[in-house]
Amino acid sequence: MDEPATFRDLRRRLAALEPPAPLNAPCHIYGAGGFGRRVARALRRGGHAVLGFIDRRAAALGEVDGLPCRDPASLDPADLRGSAYIHGLMNDYAPSAEVAAWAEAQGFARLVFPADLVALGLDLDHYWLTGGGTTLAALDRIEDLHDRLADEASRALLRAVLAYRLETDPRRHPPVDRAGIYRPDFLDLHAAPVTFVDGGAFTGDSLAGLVAAGVPVGHWLAFEPDPDNMERLAETARATSRRIGDCRLVRAGLAERAGTARFSARDGAASRVAEEGIAIDLVALDAVCPPTDRLYVKLDVEGMEAAALRGMAGHLGRRPMLAVSAYHRPADLWELPALVGTLYPRPVLRLRQHGHHAFDTVLYATPD
Repeated sequence: MDEPATFRDLRRRLAALEPPAPLNAPCHIYGAGGFGRRVARALRRGGHAVLGFIDRRAAALGEVDGLPCRDPASLDPADLRGSAYIHGLMNDYAPSAEVAAWAEAQGFARLVFPADLVALGLDLDHYWLTGGGTTLAALDRIEDLHDRLADEASRALLRAVLAYRLETDPRRHPPVDRAGIYRPDFLDLHAAPVTFVDGGAFTGDSLAGLVAAGVPVGHWLAFEPDPDNMERLAETARATSRRIGDCRLVRAGLAERAGTARFSARDGAASRVAEEGIAIDLVALDAVCPPTDRLYVKLDVEGMEAAALRGMAGHLGRRPMLAVSAYHRPADLWELPALVGTLYPRPVLRLRQHGHHAFDTVLYATPD
């Protein structure tokens, strides 16, 4: 299906959505990683027959969660006929269009993608993944955002991301600019040294990318609550010490005000605030960072973006450069731009897609 060329086209596509047919065939799940295993558990809880996983790492993985795991190269199409293909790949770092094309050629009874599973009632609780009703209920707000975006590239991306969320067929994923994450051409990053506030600093990979691109960083203020990530963050600080002005590493998360929270740590890039986990400190940027010119704030804080924005309202009033992850929750794509619009005077808003499977969708706000 072609990408919607206008917002009206997107509305028509949404209005024409039909619920998927019941999943009556036994299932093969392609992908034995974290998401595929979550899908398998949800299917089995729902009483669906799961025959096993298909994964190129089958030889190393062996049996996964009590289910067989087979390499796709070892399969005969006759083994697959009559079963349903379940697309269990959902990560930011690798496309999977070729996998879906392979599946289409194998003679499966049907192809089922993550959005279909949600529409069939499976609770997958996975970042932006939700039923079409969430988008339908917010269409007027989304169209307001669409009209406020500064360039057609952003408007086309918004339409394409929403269309992809309805289908989650990777063969129709919008283009991905992986290399340009946090340094798109329209950001004024090279004119003079910037103070880089790194919210959700992880291992310091965002700073490393800026430095490699020749961005002059006068000060790096990095916030990271995961203790394992902090160790690698310190390594990045040592490795870049001669290429930036100075740095401050803060073992805390950004929020609206000082406090504490529970944090699911030691999950690498998937570490996040959760109901259970280690206790972490929370701080508001306005309270720990004095006003400064040439400020660039990046927020990738695992669903805490709205709270972090409210905690930096003073800085936002000075119209810094801003990059905000807009994919951790289904409504982040339209609610975070609306929040920025209330805290940031006359923002120029753009969207860019930096990851696969609709991850690393980033909202940029600039003064011009």
